[in-house]
Amino acid sequence: MSFFKDMPPKLAFAIVSFFLGELGDGLNIFQGIYLVAIGWNEGSVGIALSTMGFTALIVQTFAGDVIDKTSFDRRSFLSIASVATAISASAILFVREGNNDHILIFATKIIEGISSSFIGPCVAALTLATFGPNKFDEVMASNILWGHIGSIASAVLAGLAGYLLYPNIKYCFLVIGFSALMAVGGITLLPEGDPLLGRGLQRSDNKKVGDTHVGELGGNDKMDEPKSNYFSMEHSSSPNAEVGVSSYRSVFFDKKTLVLCLTGFFFQ
Repeated sequence: MSFFKDMPPKLAFAIVSFFLGELGDGLNIFQGIYLVAIGWNEGSVGIALSTMGFTALIVQTFAGDVIDKTSFDRRSFLSIASVATAISASAILFVREGNNDHILIFATKIIEGISSSFIGPCVAALTLATFGPNKFDEVMASNILWGHIGSIASAVLAGLAGYLLYPNIKYCFLVIGFSALMAVGGITLLPEGDPLLGRGLQRSDNKKVGDTHVGELGGNDKMDEPKSNYFSMEHSSSPNAEVGVSSYRSVFFDKKTLVLCLTGFFFQ
């Protein structure tokens, strides 16, 4: 147990990212093939899988803002989002053979799209809160790498489970539940970090929160300077409580942001 207690934060994030990667898109490709195999027509499968994508596209617009503004522990938020994603993705286990249970799949795909949209912002905010801006890029690159490795692992495990359990191939989707269970267990190893640093806020003395060696210590050691000056600012009812936070207007009208958004739009 001492190993888990003293685990380096970067390793803890890598482990969590790996199992969140296994959650991935709920093995949507496998689910589509399975639904066709049990009697669904291709059109219904396409609508079901697209429902998740469209829902996620809409919710992602404000998911990061919700994570930024919440006073709820982001680790708990991440756990809830992971479990909700896994449960909704696992609903396929209850689909009967034939062209049945459309409402079940459509509804759970909407839930899956909503819950999965909060996973990425939670991981990013926790990473920034723990390591600070100086280490953020390095650790996020590691998180993304391990997430991709987890996605590959989930596909391999699902294929192996389907092969070994044939003809009861639907049980290969238990990989999703296993991944969620392991992810939630790993989330308990993550440090909370500095909640306001996770928003990229600065201290009232104009010194960035990340300049107090949180990056070097990886969030395990306490920062040398007290945090009360900006925590009180955030939780007060003062009109200046949101000092340092950009408005939506300033973000949307920023030229670099517009170029990035247009590039992404035309790329898609």
